[in-house]
Amino acid sequence: MHTQGNQTRQLHPRGIIQITPIAAACALLLSAAAAQAQSTAPTGESTNVVTVTGIRGSIASSIAIKRDSDSIVEAVTAEDIGKLPDVSIAESISRLAGLTAQRVEGRAQVISIRGLAPDFAGTLMNGRELVSTSDNRGAEYDQYPSELINGVTVYKTPDATLMGQGLSGTVDLQTVRPLDRRGRTIAIGLRGERNSNGALNDGSKAGGKRMSFSYIDQFFNNTLGVAVGFAHLDSPGQQREYKSWWWGGENNGLPADVIALKGAEVTASSRQQRRDGLMAVIDFKPGKNYRTALDLYYSEFDQETTMRGMMWNSHQWSAVRYNNPVIDTIGGTKLLTAGAIVNLEPIVRNDFNTRKDKIGALGWNNRLKVGGWALDGDLSYSSAKRREQVLETYAGLGPANAGLTDNDFKFKIPTGAGLPTFTPSVDFANPGKIKLTDVGGWGKDGDMHRPVVEDTLGAFKLSARHDLGGFFRSVETGISQSRREKTHVDVNNYYFLKNNRAPATVSSDLLVPTTSLSFAGLPGTLSYDTLAVLDKYYDQQPARPDNDALNNWSVTEKQTTAFGKLSIDTDLGQVPLRGNLGLQVIRMQQDSDGIALSGNTTKPISGGDAYTDVLPSANLIFDLNHYLGGTTARFGVAKTLARPRMADMRAGATGGVDATTKMWNGSGGNPGLQPWRANAFDLSLEHYFGKSGYIAGALFYKKLKSYIYNQQTAFDFTGFPNPSSVVPLSNTGTMNRPANGEGGMVRGAELSGSFEASRLWSALEGFGVLASISATESSIHPNGPGTKEKLPGLSGVVSNVTAFYEKNGFSARVSRRYRSAYRGEVTGLFAQRAFSEILAENQVDFQLGYSFDTGPLKGAALLLQVNNVRNAPYQTMQGDPFTGGSYAPERYTTYGRQVLLGLNYKL
Repeated sequence: MHTQGNQTRQLHPRGIIQITPIAAACALLLSAAAAQAQSTAPTGESTNVVTVTGIRGSIASSIAIKRDSDSIVEAVTAEDIGKLPDVSIAESISRLAGLTAQRVEGRAQVISIRGLAPDFAGTLMNGRELVSTSDNRGAEYDQYPSELINGVTVYKTPDATLMGQGLSGTVDLQTVRPLDRRGRTIAIGLRGERNSNGALNDGSKAGGKRMSFSYIDQFFNNTLGVAVGFAHLDSPGQQREYKSWWWGGENNGLPADVIALKGAEVTASSRQQRRDGLMAVIDFKPGKNYRTALDLYYSEFDQETTMRGMMWNSHQWSAVRYNNPVIDTIGGTKLLTAGAIVNLEPIVRNDFNTRKDKIGALGWNNRLKVGGWALDGDLSYSSAKRREQVLETYAGLGPANAGLTDNDFKFKIPTGAGLPTFTPSVDFANPGKIKLTDVGGWGKDGDMHRPVVEDTLGAFKLSARHDLGGFFRSVETGISQSRREKTHVDVNNYYFLKNNRAPATVSSDLLVPTTSLSFAGLPGTLSYDTLAVLDKYYDQQPARPDNDALNNWSVTEKQTTAFGKLSIDTDLGQVPLRGNLGLQVIRMQQDSDGIALSGNTTKPISGGDAYTDVLPSANLIFDLNHYLGGTTARFGVAKTLARPRMADMRAGATGGVDATTKMWNGSGGNPGLQPWRANAFDLSLEHYFGKSGYIAGALFYKKLKSYIYNQQTAFDFTGFPNPSSVVPLSNTGTMNRPANGEGGMVRGAELSGSFEASRLWSALEGFGVLASISATESSIHPNGPGTKEKLPGLSGVVSNVTAFYEKNGFSARVSRRYRSAYRGEVTGLFAQRAFSEILAENQVDFQLGYSFDTGPLKGAALLLQVNNVRNAPYQTMQGDPFTGGSYAPERYTTYGRQVLLGLNYKL
């Protein structure tokens, strides 16, 4: 086990070997670019237009967006109606240069841009800011069906006319505009899927299905366009997991210098995920001077999770001791790797969690040309709601410290890769021995949290653009106002067994087939219908009142933004120059309500702040075609910001007067938090050849003026409840809470490209490669000066490579996504925010298809997709190393490979 920790320190050389395909692909792109440089046609020459669809068409249109934008961007577009290149929008986005995804419950869910966590990115839909179902701002992209998204543009440098931009970048999800197409299109998609882990828990499924429907048409001589899309997902999730709790010394009966595992858990989880998404657009253009569009997006995402397994405490405060201990020296540390535990009190878990999410977005855009001016008016409203239930129940041999233990619980922890093996001497699936009871001594027999998050955002935007002559092509100015409110409430209840908490035997009618944990050596555990058992054997009562102060809050933001942009179009000698100069002036008023808690006394509390930010930006694009055909140099400089986490802005706090010092102290949120602010510099050199070929290199540097981390700050406790008899010396005390502190820099380099092999040899027509690699580093200490934790979300190396073939109806694609080890934000105990050191990930996906382009089946296409081909594990390590510098492994989780087989049909 400890050797695995040492292997963690060797990830860097292994990472170099792993990214060799990327280096090879980039070398191929470089050589191809050089070979094509002389033959590249100047951009002004006319060429024959050939319409290409499918993978190659998607690549060509994505490259065109990147080439023509006035900002530094990355883009991905649908291969056809309802056909983004991947099974999820997050998978597609994470393949773009400088971006990467974090897997949550086996799905790519949140996105990091250029080494910064999702907190720092903005997410839009059709240019409008979106709300989220989390207790923060970061979008969870699995909420958005890929079948309903027509394309995605990621802005790495700001555009002054976009609201809701982030510090690291901005992701704009785009739905189709029906008047931008010609002719009626009807597309239907059907796919079945299966998880290779099988059905791990009784009542769960290994198989699922996906269905989608899209309709686009134009009426009244192409003046009215209508688009409707619907997507249904019914997908299984099957998860096998081992997790260590912690490692340490002071182990009963072992030498003082031996490190042992202090607790662990082995679980099998089954999820059923159901999502329905709807998209609708009405697009009306009665004449060349006026266009109006109304677009709607709505989704419901329901998830049920059954988790069964076993966990145990083996710390020094328990009565455990060891027989036949095997001690290995790994990296200078003596580690207990095998033996048998005596006096162990394993806890059998049967948990049932639910989550119901609803997201809606409505926008109305109007564009009018009058008197040389282009006027734009936009109204939008976005809402999100999440309801969760997090339920856990406990069972075992008997109540804590009752002397009912497993006295020969064998274990073997590998010193290399792989899972440990545990062998109990008791049958923990036997309903005659295993009873409902508080085995852990936690003062409760069950626990349920019911967090609810609601988020709403209403906005309007007015702008006017006028064409100019000379150095500046046009001028655009406008104003935007928005109001956003997020609330978070958590109701926590304890459950106690009836009959004065007497241990209870589960009746046979509530038992279900045993869940196997054989992947870690455990035959299985007692399994039962959790909700039915809860109803029959338990009474409910409210939990601790301090949860109110921690978890019940609301934050309101009122923002007014004045903006302007001058677009540049001129010549500097033989170098055409385009781009823009932009400015945003943002006035923010933020307020928060929460609960102040002292002892068992509560009182409403509120706070807030107001501030103004001035954000200039410049994007300059130099056309170097005169010197090297198809080559462009870009430079961007800007002031950027990202608003604080909304949970950190809560007004709620706990506090009290110290009886010794007679001074106030407490902990809580900070409604006066100001944004992360940064100065950003970007440089990019891009060479394009043909419609589907390019190579680009980029450098970026972001200087964060401050970072937010917990600090002891002065706080006025006037009005704070004080139920004690201690009279404070002053109402000014200290509060441990998030505050703006010392910042630092984030910098990096990116290399990306696309190449079709037919440019080297015509016999290779249809073959091609997409590749990117980025390296990022940071000087930021996210927990304050002197701390050693890494910046959340930052992987030193991120790479992607996709090899594809498409010709004569056949298509194939193999993709590999790699990110080096990083510190990731995860959901911890009772859905609270936590961090883990996540090891390097290397995931391979595969796709094979055939499209019928002629004959009676014209319009039909068959598709086979395999995600996570190698069933790559999700692994984490504990945050603090041992004395020798090596790390202890923490978590080993597999989600299975996902196999999908489907049919698409387009009329």
